[in-house]
Amino acid sequence: MTTIAPTARDLGPAAANPDLLESVGWAPPERRSATSVLVDHGYAAMESQHPDIVMMPLAEALLAHPWVQDLMFSLIDPESDPILRRAFESTREPLGTFTWVRDGARVELPHQSFTVMTVPQERQFVHDITVIGAGAVVDSVSGSAVAPALTHGTHVSVNETFVGDGAQVRSVDVDRWGREMEVHSYDRARVGADATMSTVSVAVSGLRRMVADSRTEVGARSACTSHSIVFAPEGTDRDMTTVIDLAGAGAQAEQVSRMVSDGGRIRNVNTLRSTVQDVRGFLECDGLLLRDTGVIESIPALDARADRAQLSHEAAVGMIDDEKLDYLKALGIDEDAARDLIVQGFLNLDDDRIPAAVRDRVEDLVSAAREAENF
Repeated sequence: MTTIAPTARDLGPAAANPDLLESVGWAPPERRSATSVLVDHGYAAMESQHPDIVMMPLAEALLAHPWVQDLMFSLIDPESDPILRRAFESTREPLGTFTWVRDGARVELPHQSFTVMTVPQERQFVHDITVIGAGAVVDSVSGSAVAPALTHGTHVSVNETFVGDGAQVRSVDVDRWGREMEVHSYDRARVGADATMSTVSVAVSGLRRMVADSRTEVGARSACTSHSIVFAPEGTDRDMTTVIDLAGAGAQAEQVSRMVSDGGRIRNVNTLRSTVQDVRGFLECDGLLLRDTGVIESIPALDARADRAQLSHEAAVGMIDDEKLDYLKALGIDEDAARDLIVQGFLNLDDDRIPAAVRDRVEDLVSAAREAENF
């Protein structure tokens, strides 16, 4: 594998340097249990520092571990979506990362996995499979980024995650795309019994169109929490669909979405479904409009198909609070800076799972998008 070295280049593989990767949560490999960096159609880094973590290209994993064949496309049918079908019909061999945390592993340092595009007008198709063994305890950081000067391209990704019984998983995911890109992501997860899974996703850079389709199946007595932070500057169209299926007795789920539109469009459809008795779930969808040309469509849905299911939701969408804005301006803060402070407070970036470099980058992106700068 090649070494990731600092460079000032804005396009091409050399642009996948530490400065770019840090903006989506990367840390030096010695501070991580395992590292994967996929650049364009190859790998810039692939290594595990922990004996209980196996990390390798998916194409190699299919040969080294025959049981991986049974996992691939087991949570999603590639024929179910025309874009997905076309993307993977054109792929000779799978491009993506296979991560396997063995049963009972106690991993102190997070493992990390990143996808980078550096060539303009490229089409990148990625398929990742993650297996968290029974009783394992692990954190992960993942992200997607493009070279600083890259504005046009297409990215299609599939992520299939399998969480074993009694496992504990925490993850953070950060996206940073080009302003004229089209991105389609398909995330599927199956969580076993007595497990916990907590995720934070951050998507604040502008892009032309983003379609995200996420579905999670929660097993008996397991608990899943998911917090998403979404920003849409002018010219950005985000279409997000999330389904959480409480499939085992005693399962619990909480889904919280914080969405800000500064002239862009966000459509967020969240469905909480119970197919068994004695489950609990909560949806919270909050949207903040910074200008009246923006659009936020928040559509929460509760689908109880069994007795004794406790499902609830809260949803609110509104313009920025003029009283808060006037108060900050009275303190001597100019209007743009005041708006940025309100947005940062609304997005709730204080979660300690979000790396400091990512929090700083989110704040920079929000400010830059408001100033119509090109990031």
